[in-house]
Amino acid sequence: MHISFAKRSAILEGLRERTRQATAEFYQKPGVQPPPLAPLIIVRPSGNNTFSLIHRATGVVVAERFGHNNATAHARELEGKAAQFNVKQFGKILSNWTLRISITLTVFAFFSIHM
Repeated sequence: MHISFAKRSAILEGLRERTRQATAEFYQKPGVQPPPLAPLIIVRPSGNNTFSLIHRATGVVVAERFGHNNATAHARELEGKAAQFNVKQFGKILSNWTLRISITLTVFAFFSIHM
């Protein structure tokens, strides 16, 4: 990469980081509410009153529904289910706590050996 491009890229990355910091500081002020998160499921028309429900992060078509009201209702239902506590989240929490307990026991064992 040319030196001028590298300098410009470094400057822009520094400005982006400062923008992220300023935004985070702004939303930490009292009385300022952050904007709502983007929806997980996008409803997109696919023709003949058929709507595809697309997972936003992966781009995978989750379902298809006839009628806009049915499609949006099903999208809200899927987003509600995604917000619930599931087995994957439980596994992450369990492994996190197992790691913490094992580190604590290791530290206690290390200090008990040296006493």
